Amino acid sequence: MSVVLTVQGARAADLVAGVSPLAELLACLHSIAEPEHHFEVRPWLTRVRADTSAALHSRLKTYAPLWARRRCRLLLPFELPLGRTFEDELGRIEQLPVDRFAATAAEAIHGGFVEIGDLLGDAAAREAYVGACERRSFARGELARHLVGDPEAFRADLLDVLRACADEFFADEWARVSHRLESECATVRARVSALPVAEALASLSPNAAARQDPPSVVFDKLQSLHADLRGRRCLLVPSVHARPHLIVKVDPGFPVVVHFPVEGDGARDTLAQVRLRLAILADPARLSLCRHLVNEPITTSDLAARTGMTVPQVSRHLGRLREAGLLVSRRDGRMIQHRLDLQRLMQLGVDVLTTIMR
Repeated sequence: MSVVLTVQGARAADLVAGVSPLAELLACLHSIAEPEHHFEVRPWLTRVRADTSAALHSRLKTYAPLWARRRCRLLLPFELPLGRTFEDELGRIEQLPVDRFAATAAEAIHGGFVEIGDLLGDAAAREAYVGACERRSFARGELARHLVGDPEAFRADLLDVLRACADEFFADEWARVSHRLESECATVRARVSALPVAEALASLSPNAAARQDPPSVVFDKLQSLHADLRGRRCLLVPSVHARPHLIVKVDPGFPVVVHFPVEGDGARDTLAQVRLRLAILADPARLSLCRHLVNEPITTSDLAARTGMTVPQVSRHLGRLREAGLLVSRRDGRMIQHRLDLQRLMQLGVDVLTTIMR
């Protein structure tokens, strides 16, 4: 499964990189709703839980379907220019025609694939939609009833929740991360100017690949989606809190959006690199060596004596561990001592989860 963006005939000028405070809040709200996916920001999540009011936590839980698995398209940019203020972005939502607002919110509330119908003018369509949401969960059903019962009241309440987030925790967080996101946008713009369109898009993720026939970029996602960028704007919006998720949104009437994570200070591991490390560790002989390497620095000859392997056998296994970046070797006089890189080994679990959830 993958997301494929065909770029034949697409112009670099149609790739627009810019920041969006509302999109960053969407990423924050997703991590609050699904903290198990976002272990890298757990200290931040702990602070948010401690510092925000019980009333806001309750409202965030009520509206969680809007920023859970299927992020609501309303909370991502849907027109240029990018880089507007948070209030300006909320103003765009306020000005959206109510039928379009309701249909877009309805898709996120359901969270799957459902026939929306005319929610404003067709009672049967409203009933069918609410029933479909109730079959997914009680919370989705209740939120769906709120939306179809009074879309304007739903919109006003949602905007009030988003403003409460800004007041209680997000304004400070945006002040902290906005400069980093602006810097990332400058980097992306330079790539767009220097690289073919497919390669520029592929640079947004370690698990993306540019293809030549036809010219396209493929994002390795647990999602099947194909879109043609010819003649369409594609908005490239970086996020600190989106990690590890890269989100591609292709919706009728809106520009394509690629909401991509800004990577941390460490090197980005591809799925192939993670597979290599797991395969190397899975070998019984290497795993036996690791039990000795984890405790203390040790020489090749000592490892051979302890395990009953020959020195050449041990050397080959150590070479594989070094290839995977799991071994640290240091010279001590005339001897070379080896030890597992424990930090890298512990990070491997995080890397596995990160590559799965991208």
